Amino acid sequence: MEVAKSRFFRPYAQWIISHRLLVVIVILGITAFLVTRIGSLQMDTNPNLWAPQKHAYVVTTNLLEEVFGGRNLTVIGVVPKQGGIYQPQVLAKIKHIQEEIEQLPNAVRHNILSLAARKVKQIKGSPEGMEVRPMMETVPQTPAEMERLKAAVASMPIYINALVSPDGKAAAVVADFKQDEKTPNFIALLEGMRKIVDHERDDTVDIYLGGTPVIGEAADVQFMKMPMFFGAALLVIMLIQYWSFRSLQGMLLPMLTGVLSVIWSLGLMGLLSVHMDPLNTTTPILVMAVAAGHAIQILKRYYEEYHRLQSAGMNARDANRTAVVESMIRVGPVMIVAGLIAAITFFSLASTGISMVQHFGVFAGCGVLAAMVIEMTVIPAVRSALRPPKKREAERERKAGILDKFLLGVANNLVGGRASWIVGGGLALLALVGTGVAFLRIDNNFKLYFKPTSQLRIDDRALNRTFGGTNSIQFLIQTPEPDGIKDPRVLQGMAQLQTFLESQADVGKTQSLVDLIKRMNQAMHADDKAFYTLPQSRELVAQYLFLYSLSGDPQDFDSFVDNNYQRASVWTFIKNDSTTNADILAHKAQTVIDKSFPPGVSVQMGGSLPQLIALNDVIVQDKFRNMAQMALVVFILGAIVLRSWVGGLFVITPLFAVTIANFGLMGWLHTPLDITAMTTAAMAIGIGADYEIYLLFRFREELARGGDVRSATQTSLLTSGKAILFVALSVIGGYAVLQASDFAFYNQLSNMVTATMAVSAFFALFFLRALMMIFKPRFIFGDQPEALFNKVATVTPGGRT
Repeated sequence: MEVAKSRFFRPYAQWIISHRLLVVIVILGITAFLVTRIGSLQMDTNPNLWAPQKHAYVVTTNLLEEVFGGRNLTVIGVVPKQGGIYQPQVLAKIKHIQEEIEQLPNAVRHNILSLAARKVKQIKGSPEGMEVRPMMETVPQTPAEMERLKAAVASMPIYINALVSPDGKAAAVVADFKQDEKTPNFIALLEGMRKIVDHERDDTVDIYLGGTPVIGEAADVQFMKMPMFFGAALLVIMLIQYWSFRSLQGMLLPMLTGVLSVIWSLGLMGLLSVHMDPLNTTTPILVMAVAAGHAIQILKRYYEEYHRLQSAGMNARDANRTAVVESMIRVGPVMIVAGLIAAITFFSLASTGISMVQHFGVFAGCGVLAAMVIEMTVIPAVRSALRPPKKREAERERKAGILDKFLLGVANNLVGGRASWIVGGGLALLALVGTGVAFLRIDNNFKLYFKPTSQLRIDDRALNRTFGGTNSIQFLIQTPEPDGIKDPRVLQGMAQLQTFLESQADVGKTQSLVDLIKRMNQAMHADDKAFYTLPQSRELVAQYLFLYSLSGDPQDFDSFVDNNYQRASVWTFIKNDSTTNADILAHKAQTVIDKSFPPGVSVQMGGSLPQLIALNDVIVQDKFRNMAQMALVVFILGAIVLRSWVGGLFVITPLFAVTIANFGLMGWLHTPLDITAMTTAAMAIGIGADYEIYLLFRFREELARGGDVRSATQTSLLTSGKAILFVALSVIGGYAVLQASDFAFYNQLSNMVTATMAVSAFFALFFLRALMMIFKPRFIFGDQPEALFNKVATVTPGGRT
């Protein structure tokens, strides 16, 4: 193995050093090209990115949008500061908002509803049978006109709690928008609406905004701040690098590779036309930290080799170049193995059913591969061109500190018979933390990523108090033939479904064609309230719809039924956006559906909340499947590179521990299992495998060099082990800056990454080392491990003997 490494990597490193100018020019040329591709990146937060497209709820949602619209419903609540809505100036504002939004190019016009909408009509009895006219063609000016409008609204229950609050003190404009390439994010989607609404704000009314697009818009604002956090992370990681090497050269070279790796990965995304999305906004921090971490391993070895060569009497210039070659021979193969395992782990996320997670996997995987290429070229080329470290600089880098003394103490305990105590302590800690799994819950409530005092949450609470709810579920009813919706049995099934839904605690309002047909039946019976019921025959239903069409408009029912009366929608507005509660409601509703509709009629669920339920389902399925898949990849690759199945187990064991600790901490901290958990699990497996591989290779190298277990343990911990701690600190420090954000999504991600890196480092450095001492695996110690343990040697914190 050593001969093979030297045979390939020695001439490679020597060629890089001899042609360093060419190498730097090529790397800069590639970087310049990829920089030009970064400009094509856009922030894309289209719901399709996080919605698993093959899930039944998402398929139904897409069909509902195609037929009825409604995916991006936005509620605009207008609340007068004095009096109710029946004031000319208040109604004028509603009318103006309605008319202006209808003119926006991305508006779904038939779903823009308010008292001023043309399709919002009053149905009333007349001598001829039925009269249909717009609720508010012009703004009432006189008290008599205002009373007529108030009476007209009261006669149409379908609009109470939807467009007008039950007490008449608030009114709503419900808008719907269609996303396309010109509006890839919610800021662009709502830009026109924001201008219209802001124009109507004054000291006479409060205007509140709610709905999924508003949540998405607020999240997009936070995502746009990521360059600021990336800059802060860069500074933090630079400080950690300086602490690691105690020199400017040692700090800047890893950061150069980190920044170049980020540029390459962003450029590759632009080249592949993959836009930035919420998960990818933090990936540059990960790529930079991982790239800097690999660079630490190489540079730490460089300083070791440089000191050895200088101590042997070699002059500084030759020692510098030779140390570059030797560090590449020793660390290069390990870095490639660890990097490939991490990259494959991230790329495996491409098999998930969620585009956003797929993009994260591709981005992170490309970043790791870019880091490998850059570290195998830029570091040897630039390091060999730089002046050799000055004596004082080299001494500072080797000077033993608190960390060295701590690691030396751990090494002595490991070899000194206390390995079983470390294993026992690790298992006890893991068991304690792991019990938190019992409290783990699955939820993707995006609204809770914002603080209760944020304007988003304030508006949402006000709208949910006043109207039916800012979250929606749609039920798609499909009949086997045209005009099937006119069947009274189908209509009765829809009515029973609505009755059930409105009896549930969080449901504030339902709407469907049933509400309008009931009102038609009442109007045809002299507005007698006793006849607010469904007709008993298909012929009578058809007659009512025909009479309505004589004075109504063909598009009036576009939100509720298609042109062929073969498909219909039941709209359900909910005050609580918990996906857990919505899932419970869905299962209860299914029981009612099974009993209420005639054979041959299908009822599926879609809408904003069902999409989140689908995300929950896929997260559970994909997370565990993907974790098993990644674990298998790491096990096989680890076994191959270590030439031992037991070696593969050693590489993968800390990953299971980290996973248990992750879930346990989420349970104890009441952090829901959501989409961020998928990314942190991938990070734990990808980076955790790096830790173990670096340590195992270094321990075997030291053991082969001197044949002494104590010396090998001490040296491997003081070199690769110390570098691992700096890598973990770099990742933790980079993500720690997200704690300064007001966005709980980032806070939660920061917490998860911190816990993951800390647990990964602990198990790799201590727990696995202790297991190694207890079981003495053959792939490390050979056939006679006891003979090795009988030798005793010592080492100082500054280096090996």
